[in-house]
Amino acid sequence: MFRNVWIFSVVVMQLALASAAGAHTIITRMSDRQSISMPEMVAAAEKTDLVLVGEVHTNKDHHDLQLDLLRSLNQGRPRLAIGLEMIPATKQRQLDQWSAGRLSEPSMRAVFEESWTDWGLYREIFLFARDHRVPMVALDVPGEVVRKVSQSGFKSLTPKERSYLPVGTSCDLRNPQIALLRKAFAQHFQEKVFNYFCEAQTVRNSGMAINLARYLREHPGHRVAVLTGVWHAVKYAIPEQLARNGSRLSFTVILPETPELNADSAGFAEADYLFDM
Repeated sequence: MFRNVWIFSVVVMQLALASAAGAHTIITRMSDRQSISMPEMVAAAEKTDLVLVGEVHTNKDHHDLQLDLLRSLNQGRPRLAIGLEMIPATKQRQLDQWSAGRLSEPSMRAVFEESWTDWGLYREIFLFARDHRVPMVALDVPGEVVRKVSQSGFKSLTPKERSYLPVGTSCDLRNPQIALLRKAFAQHFQEKVFNYFCEAQTVRNSGMAINLARYLREHPGHRVAVLTGVWHAVKYAIPEQLARNGSRLSFTVILPETPELNADSAGFAEADYLFDM
């Protein structure tokens, strides 16, 4: 009986924390520019196959909101899975071991830090997945391929290097996202290098879209919450690449407000919801 009371208390505390976090978050529904509550956004997201939740990688508040959403989405059906930009698809076996409780935290952290930084910002999300046996999906393409594209362009890849990418991965730059990237990043690059940067971003978007579609084909009855940077979650990025590959998956895009994407400058073409904390 004591155990049941303890579990109930933990659940109540988690819900209270989520409500407190949500109370300080301004959420704008982009279809009509109305401010809505966190439960309203969750209820809408639960109707779609994919929920893409963008982040500024170093912003702890964004990760706290992601965790709140994951807790809410894990309450219902279909079964939740968590897609991760931070882990390349070549590390899926280790993620499976982690979600099943068969990999230690130091080992999982070592895998994480092979391709990403700031484990502490993501730790609670990983612990949530492990403790609730929520599958985690490694989405990204190999880092060494991305680095070569960003330095020398997609055409520089050898046939062997292209074989490391999911079948069908492309770097087609006919995409409104390029204008957004130019607004945000072009001043930091020479024109040629900026084009290579855009190619690398598009290769990642394309590869992650293919990996997502494949996971849901192989795991029917799942919904995937995708945790990724703003420039991969925006509708012009992974969602558009899904459409280009003929996917009919439904999706919800939730993005934080940034200087380039905010309630004044962005619209329904970029996101379904914007949040400001």
